[in-house]
Amino acid sequence: MKLKLLFSAASIILFCNCTSTPSLTVLCEKDRKGNYILKWEIYPEMDNIPVEIFVSDNDSVFPSAPEFVANSNDYIAVVKNDSGSIEKRKFFQIKLAGTTSGVITNRFFELDSVQNFRDIGGYLTNDNHRIRWGRIFRSGSFYKMTSRDSLELDNLGIKTSIDLKSTDVIKRVIEKYTKINNIRIPIAYNGYSAVSQKIMAGQFLRGDAIVYTQDTYRDMVNNFAKEYATFFDYLCDENNYPIVYHCYLGKDQSGLATYFLFKALDVPMDEIEDDYMASEIGIDRTKLVKGADSLSESRQETFTMLTKTDLAYLRYGISCIREKSGSVEEYMLKELNLTPEKRKKLKSILLYKHR
Repeated sequence: MKLKLLFSAASIILFCNCTSTPSLTVLCEKDRKGNYILKWEIYPEMDNIPVEIFVSDNDSVFPSAPEFVANSNDYIAVVKNDSGSIEKRKFFQIKLAGTTSGVITNRFFELDSVQNFRDIGGYLTNDNHRIRWGRIFRSGSFYKMTSRDSLELDNLGIKTSIDLKSTDVIKRVIEKYTKINNIRIPIAYNGYSAVSQKIMAGQFLRGDAIVYTQDTYRDMVNNFAKEYATFFDYLCDENNYPIVYHCYLGKDQSGLATYFLFKALDVPMDEIEDDYMASEIGIDRTKLVKGADSLSESRQETFTMLTKTDLAYLRYGISCIREKSGSVEEYMLKELNLTPEKRKKLKSILLYKHR
C-alpha cells in the first residue's frame, strides 16, 4: 500500500498551550476502496498546530517518527490505498501538543453481503485499559458471503467463527466461510426466517415484532445460559483468536453476548450502550428483503421494527437477568460460570497492557 496524506496547503504553525493539555478525540473510517479516513477534534480548540500521524501494521508497535504531519485545522486526513486491493490492516496513533491518542483503526467493515461486521476493540474500561483491536469481532450471518468478503476475513487472520443463530436454523444452511474453525452454539428457539415469511404473508405486524424481540431476549436469558457459558469457554482459550461471533443480523444473540463480554471486562455502561446501538449503523435493511421498496407500508414498518436496534430491548434483557438471579453479576457468576479467574483470563487476552 502506497500511503498518501491529503491535506490543505495551509502553513503549519506550532502553537504551544503551556497552561493545559488538550483532549483529543479521533475517529477512523475505512471506505470501499481501502482508504482510511482519520477525523479529529481538539478541546480546547488550537489553531494551526502540527498533527503527527504514526502508522503501523502492528497495533502494539509503532515507529518513533510520524509517517505524516497534517494541520490541526484540517480536522481530517486520508491515508490512501493506491493499489485498490485488500491489504494488511493499518493502525494509527495521532500526536499533537503533547497529547497522544490511543491506538486507532476502523471499527466497521463494508462487506458485500455480510451485515454489521465490526471490530469491538478500542473501548475503554473502568480502570483505564482499552480492548485490543483485531482480536474479536461481531457480525451478522455469513450465509451469503461473497469471495471478496472471505478475502477480507482472511486479511484479518480470523481463526474461529462462533455461530449463535437460533435453533431453528437447520444444518443444511452451511456457512460459506469454511477456512477456519466453525463452532455452532444455537441461542434462542425462533429465528428471523420463519418470521420473515409471516410478514410477507401479512400474518405478522408491527406490534408482533416488538413482542417477538422481547420474547427472544427473555428466552435467551432464561433458557440459554448454558450456551453462553460455552461461548465464554471458547473466548477463554487464547489459541482461538482472532474470533468472530455472529447471528442473523449481529444484534440480538450477538448483542447480548457482547453485553456479557463487556461486563466481564469492566467496560462502562455508556460504552456498552454505544456499541449495542452501533448495529443501527451496521445493518442495511435494503439488503435484507428483495424488493423491499415495493412492499406495503405495514409490511415495511414491520420489517423495520423487527430489525431495529433499540436500547429498550437490551434493558428488557437486563431486567430479565435481574428477575432470574437478582443481579447481573450473580447471573454471570452462577449461570455463565464467569468466575474471577475466567474474567482475569479474558482481560489478559483482550486488553492492552498499560504502556
